[in-house]
Amino acid sequence: MRRGTTNGNARGNTADRTRRRAYLFRTYQSDYGPGTCRCYRCGEVLTRATLTIDRIVPGCKGGRYVQKNIRPACAQCNSQTGSRCRRN
Repeated sequence: MRRGTTNGNARGNTADRTRRRAYLFRTYQSDYGPGTCRCYRCGEVLTRATLTIDRIVPGCKGGRYVQKNIRPACAQCNSQTGSRCRRN
């Protein structure tokens, strides 16, 4: 019998999210050194505390949290794009 709760959401568990953040910092590293990258829209320098992950293909269109479909974004830019699949 399994106890407790499971984290079966699309974002995965803590280890999955940590690996994705590390991938973004390696791939999109800024000139400010390790542990920083830039927002894909506005160019703001992001740290571990300010990085949010944006999906290129939104989840409502089948986009998943995989390396080919994620990019770094600041919170403001990520919330501006929001869900592009709004229902009427």
